[in-house]
Amino acid sequence: MFYGKVIGNIVATVKAKGLEGKKIQVVKPVDMTTGIESGKFIVALDITDSGIGDYVGYEDGKEAAWAFEPEEVPTDATIVAIIDKVNITGE
Repeated sequence: MFYGKVIGNIVATVKAKGLEGKKIQVVKPVDMTTGIESGKFIVALDITDSGIGDYVGYEDGKEAAWAFEPEEVPTDATIVAIIDKVNITGE
């Protein structure tokens, strides 16, 4: 799982088969140990009903479509968790 912050959403009136009724979010990857945003943003389907400003966990690649099984969904990234709190213990 990877971590990021939702920074926007996408509205599409016409979607490919399998994407109808699914929410599309813009996510900026985040290093959860430092809280620093890094890398380029990604576009991800959302199964958690997250919103702008939420920290989320997401999967990418082939695993991203597993969240929708047995339905076939054309996705490269899917938000699968909303992160409420991060606890980091001392080293």
